[in-house]
Amino acid sequence: MTAQSSLRRPTLAVTGGDPCGVGPEVILKALTGAAPLEARLLIIGDLAVFEQTARRLRLRLPRWRVASSHEPPGAWGHPLTFMDCAHRGAFQPGRFSGRAGAASAAYLDRAIGLWRQGLVNGLVTAPVTKRAVQQARSRFSGQTEYLAGALGVRCPVMMFVSPRLRVVLLTRHLPLRAVAARVTPTLLRHTVTVTMEGLRHWFGIRRPRLAVCGVNPHAGEGGLFGDEERRVLLPVLRYFHRKRVRLDGPFAADGFFARLVDDGCGGSASACGYDAVVCWYHDQGLIPFKLMARDIGCQMTLGLPLVRTSPDHGSALDIAGTGRAHPGSMRYALHLACQFASRSSLR
Repeated sequence: MTAQSSLRRPTLAVTGGDPCGVGPEVILKALTGAAPLEARLLIIGDLAVFEQTARRLRLRLPRWRVASSHEPPGAWGHPLTFMDCAHRGAFQPGRFSGRAGAASAAYLDRAIGLWRQGLVNGLVTAPVTKRAVQQARSRFSGQTEYLAGALGVRCPVMMFVSPRLRVVLLTRHLPLRAVAARVTPTLLRHTVTVTMEGLRHWFGIRRPRLAVCGVNPHAGEGGLFGDEERRVLLPVLRYFHRKRVRLDGPFAADGFFARLVDDGCGGSASACGYDAVVCWYHDQGLIPFKLMARDIGCQMTLGLPLVRTSPDHGSALDIAGTGRAHPGSMRYALHLACQFASRSSLR
């Protein structure tokens, strides 16, 4: 199923994430004083949590229309609506809570249901605490995987997007010792294919060009420091070269990312001729991404039947309730989702 193509102004569902984390804070900050979005927003969460966050941090509540989760959708004409899920009991900022995990999952379920009804065009998800959600949903491994399972997508691809750099991960939240065994030629081919399709569809890049990093120091140095590059990467590179796909590598990650920040590349991958960089594991891609993006970047899931973005940080229980959470990534996630959902609604 697809979102309603007849909507000229798209509607984005924004889930509140962990009610004990920084999600409510960064949503409120992102909506306060920001340039208006060309989309209707439907915030899904617990109103009491957002009101508590605003009082605690002396933030102003937006001028939203409050609706119950059971209200008929025809009443959502307001540009900013808050859907109150009204979970009983207080949530304490910064405190790990299985009840908060169950609420996080309920927000996601509600957003998925609205998309299935054709009532929203895109989704922006505030961060959750995985261990907390697992107390309610034992098989939960992350929002990306949860959404993919609910929407019937077998292998989604996680891309991190900023004006200076796009990074794609072959694996997500795995112990480092498990990474090399998880990456197979099949996974690499799938990830490259989905990334190419996503760059064409969402970013309008007709002939994308990708760089692929190796997993070992010096990209294995001809097998001296590991054979994954020779055994896994090179056959896939040859496969795509035969199909005239622009895919280069394997690159030693340290040298590749260092080259992006020197004057020769102007501080961006696109200036060096690459539309995205494929990395093997979380820290290989996320450390350079966050250093280059700072607070102007977010995560985007490729392969889903709708646009989905999310801040590039976690629920940050250690600073929740202190007012220290920066809203930049949430603000960027909202604007990127709005941009892509607007294109989809006009097709």
